[in-house]
Amino acid sequence: MYVKIKKIKIHIICLFLILLFASINFSLYMLILFLCIFIHEMGHITFIKINRLDIVNVEILPFGINISTNSRLTAYKTDILIALSGPCMNLICAAVIFSVIQINGYHSVLFFIFLTNIIYASINLFPVKSLDGGKVLEIILKIILPENFSHIAFSAVSAVFLGILSVIAFFVLMVTGYNFTLILLCCYLFYTIHFSPKHGEK
Repeated sequence: MYVKIKKIKIHIICLFLILLFASINFSLYMLILFLCIFIHEMGHITFIKINRLDIVNVEILPFGINISTNSRLTAYKTDILIALSGPCMNLICAAVIFSVIQINGYHSVLFFIFLTNIIYASINLFPVKSLDGGKVLEIILKIILPENFSHIAFSAVSAVFLGILSVIAFFVLMVTGYNFTLILLCCYLFYTIHFSPKHGEK
């Protein structure tokens, strides 16, 4: 179920999650996380605009944003670069913050921005459906394998790496005692792999 505003569609679960996180632990660090997500999506949008593609619609999903373009008219190489542009923007931001820390010295907020960008980029590079790494893997498999077999291989690889990500999520919860964000993400990714017919974007 979506709330639609022109080309933007907001998944109703997003509103619930925002209220949930805000009620549990709304802080500066939560705002930094949203900032990193914004930087990530601006990377995608910037590269889309550089390639002069039209944005058909924008879906704000529970864990990320799906930007639909007229990508059917583009080459596989361009689609791969669009998928990687988000994580690359996070890594560029992290590099800039790291340089500032090296020059001005350690600062807890700056270090958290640096670390969050690194983690967000790394998670999105996992070859799992709905993540940027999954999009890249799906395109590569389409190039090198027959269509039916590429779909099976993609689902299998997604399941394996989702299992790895789930282990990491439980480890983070055990260490922190409260951070269940990754577990929610894994539940959402499990849904997209097994029930959702659409391919989302992180």
